[in-house]
Amino acid sequence: MKLFKVITLIAGCILLSLSHSFGQQVPQYSQYIFNPVFINPAYAGYKQQLYLQSYYRKQWTGVTGSPETFAVAGDTYLADSQLGVGGQFLTDKLGAQRTVSAYGNLAYHLRLSDTKFLSFGVGAGVVNSQLDGSMLNPDMDNDPSIPLSRERITYPDLKLGLFLYDESYYIGVAADQMLSSVVDFDKGDVMVQPKPHLYLTGGYHFDINYNLSFVPSIMYMDDFKAPARLDANAALIINDAVWLGAGYRFGIDMPGREIQEGLQKSTALIGMVQVQIRESLRLGYAYDHTISGFSVGSFSTHDISIAFLFPPKRVRLVSPRFF
Repeated sequence: MKLFKVITLIAGCILLSLSHSFGQQVPQYSQYIFNPVFINPAYAGYKQQLYLQSYYRKQWTGVTGSPETFAVAGDTYLADSQLGVGGQFLTDKLGAQRTVSAYGNLAYHLRLSDTKFLSFGVGAGVVNSQLDGSMLNPDMDNDPSIPLSRERITYPDLKLGLFLYDESYYIGVAADQMLSSVVDFDKGDVMVQPKPHLYLTGGYHFDINYNLSFVPSIMYMDDFKAPARLDANAALIINDAVWLGAGYRFGIDMPGREIQEGLQKSTALIGMVQVQIRESLRLGYAYDHTISGFSVGSFSTHDISIAFLFPPKRVRLVSPRFF
């Protein structure tokens, strides 16, 4: 009961701090179950070994200026202090806008039992956002709100997160762009101003038999302005080496939030595969196919992730790490 009160209190503080957010502007991660650190800084140190990972996503292939994301991250665990430490670098392009960011992550892993932990994480970083006005085609000539060349702004950012995990499940809550209210974006009408987003994630590992496991997972994302988004996925694990999964992403109508007339909530089907090539090397791939939300047709998205887990100098794990 005491643990539940702590989680509720911290989650409530995060929710209150997000009450004035607008518009989703952050990258999507179809492979969130394989790469939680890009969403939640409290994941740093979860593997209890030096863990390096990279992620590339090309969204809506065939559409000029569609979103493109590349990210790399690394983290490790300091057993004596029960701290997870790490960092990450991300570049995200959308049309004329490009964002480059770098973060340092720190997480404290509180042991609740032999296999259960609750980690508290913070990610502090800096973001550089730029808009190339030469790539835009305004409706009117000499539009004063559109820069004639590149417009840049650099600002600090803060991420917060909680990560509760055991040998068979995890539950996470995180928020990003927490310092957006102190950023002065006097850069014209088309420079996108960052606003906080909330993430709720969870997954569970079921053993079906000796060679087969089943893992359902979800990710809920909300900016408290547009419709919320939910990813619901399920995967089979064969011989602890091959993951075969599928998912469905859809928007959720929330009270008091209106969608502009003529637009639809985006929905997509997702297929995923992950292969443990060696004990330390993992390769993942996801394919998204948008089935609604665009009047011009349906588009596909591809993302690839690669991760390497360095062998430990001494055995510390008391339970397997499935996520």
